[in-house]
Amino acid sequence: MQTCPECRLLLQLAEEGEKAWEELLFRKALPDGFTERVMASLADIEIEDGDGSMEHGHPASFRRKRRYGRIIRKSALWIASLAIVTAALTLYAQPSIADWVRSIFSKETTDSGMLDARKLGIVQNPHVKVKDKGYALEIDEVVADATRLVMGVKVTDPQGKPLVYAIDWHDLHITDLNGNEVAELRGIEGSDTVEKLTFVFVKEIPADALIVQARVDHLQIPYTGKVVDGKWDFRFELDMKKANAMNITTPLHEKYTTPDGLRIEMEKLVRTPSGVRLELSTSLSPRAARRSPGELESKQQLMFHFENEQGEDISSVNNIKFPHMETIISQNSELRGGKRHWTFTFRYLPYDRQKLRFVLDGYSIPVRSGGSVELVPSELKHRPAVFKDQGDELTLSDFWVDNDPNQKEGTGPNVSLIRMKGKFRNMFNHDEWIVKDSDGKEYPVTYRGSVGWGEWNEATGDPGFIVNGMKRLPEKATLIRIVTDKWYNNVEWSFELPKGKSIPGLEHADPPTY
Repeated sequence: MQTCPECRLLLQLAEEGEKAWEELLFRKALPDGFTERVMASLADIEIEDGDGSMEHGHPASFRRKRRYGRIIRKSALWIASLAIVTAALTLYAQPSIADWVRSIFSKETTDSGMLDARKLGIVQNPHVKVKDKGYALEIDEVVADATRLVMGVKVTDPQGKPLVYAIDWHDLHITDLNGNEVAELRGIEGSDTVEKLTFVFVKEIPADALIVQARVDHLQIPYTGKVVDGKWDFRFELDMKKANAMNITTPLHEKYTTPDGLRIEMEKLVRTPSGVRLELSTSLSPRAARRSPGELESKQQLMFHFENEQGEDISSVNNIKFPHMETIISQNSELRGGKRHWTFTFRYLPYDRQKLRFVLDGYSIPVRSGGSVELVPSELKHRPAVFKDQGDELTLSDFWVDNDPNQKEGTGPNVSLIRMKGKFRNMFNHDEWIVKDSDGKEYPVTYRGSVGWGEWNEATGDPGFIVNGMKRLPEKATLIRIVTDKWYNNVEWSFELPKGKSIPGLEHADPPTY
C-alpha cells in the first residue's frame, strides 16, 4: 500500500462505496418516536396460559407479560430493521439504483478518464435492445472520443439473470461513414452484470459520426458448454461532434538521437474527454537500419515514463523497473514515409494541471547477430554447455529426441529438445535461433517455457528449445542466435512538457480526489 498509489486510491474508493451502500440500505437511527409508538401499541397485549393458572401468587399472564417485554422490544427493532431493508431492496429494484449497479461506471471509478467523460456529458445511449430465444442483448452506455470507445453490453437469460463473456466479438466492427474500419478491440472486462468492451483508434478520427455494427448468431453460456443459436445483430450510429469539439492539441517539438542511431521526434499531445493521446515518430540511421532490416525494424519498443515536480513516476510505458505506475491504455505504430509513427493513449496524464517531465528510459529493437556455442548431445547431461553473448548467459544441460510438446501427446512428430536455463540482459521476445548440424544443415528453433521480466529476464525452459525437423541427434551441433532482441539503456534524455489547456469543465479535476 505504501508503494502503490493506485492501490491506495482503490481502497479509498471501496470504502466510499461501502459507505454509500450503507446510506442507501440502512438508516443510522429509527424515526423519532418509532419505538415508543410500537411499544404503546403492544402495551395492552397479555400473553396467558391456556388454563389461566396462578404462579407465585400472581397470574401467569402477569409474569409472562413482564418477561416477554424485553423480547417484544427486540422483536420490534428486528421487524423495523426488516422493514427498512425490504424497502431498500424494493428501491434497488427500481431503475435508478438497479441501472446504476448494471453500469460500466460501477466498477470503473478508478478510471479517471471515464469519470471525466461522464462529467462532460459524452456518454451516449444507442437504445439497443435485441431479444431472441428468451435471451436479451442491451446496450445503453457508450463513451466515444478521439482516445477510445468504451461500450457496455448487458446480456440476460430467459429468467433475467445476467450473463457475461457469452459472446464472441470477432464480428464487431467500428467504421466511418464510408465503411473504413477505424478501431480495434483491445480489452474485454466483465463485472457480474455488464461486459465492458474497449476499442482504440488506429488513426485520428476527424469524422463527425461512427458506425458500430455486429453480427451475433450464438451465445456460449458460461460454465455450461451450452450454445444457443439465434439472432442478436445490432447496428447504431454515434455522434462524435460534441466529443471532437472538446479536443485540445498541444504541439511538441523536441528531438533526440540515441548513441546507437534511433531518432525520436515528438509531435503532439491531444487532450480528449476520456484521456490523453501522445504522438511521436522514430527513425533509424543508415547504420542502425542495416542492423535491423525489414521486419526487425517494426518490432522496436520504447521505454519511458512521466514524472511530476517531486520526481515521482506517475505513468510508465514498457517499464521493466518495479514498482511503477501505469495509466496507458494502448500503443500503436505504423511505418509511413520512412518513419515509424507512434500513438500512445493514456487514461490519465495531467499535463494541463501539473508540471510533468518526459523521461526516456531506453528502447529495444531486434538486431542481426551471430553468437553461438557448440553442443555435444551425449555429454550435455554431465558437462552442460554455456552460451554467452551480448550480456546474456544460458546453460544448456540436455539434448534428446521426443514428441513435439506443442502437439497433443503421441500425435506430434519427433523433434530434438534442448534443456535450457538463462539469464538475459536483453529482451528475448524477438530472439531468433537455429541449430546447425555437422553437415551444415540448419534447423529452426522455437522456445517453450517461462520468462520472468525485470532488471534481468530469467528464462526457464519447459522443456526449452525445440529444434524443429531434427528427428535424430547428431554427434555435434552448433546453437546460433541469428537475431537478438537488443535492449539499449545508454540514453540520457528528458524534457518538460509544455503546460496544456484544460477542457472547460475539467479545470480543477484531479483523479486522486475521486
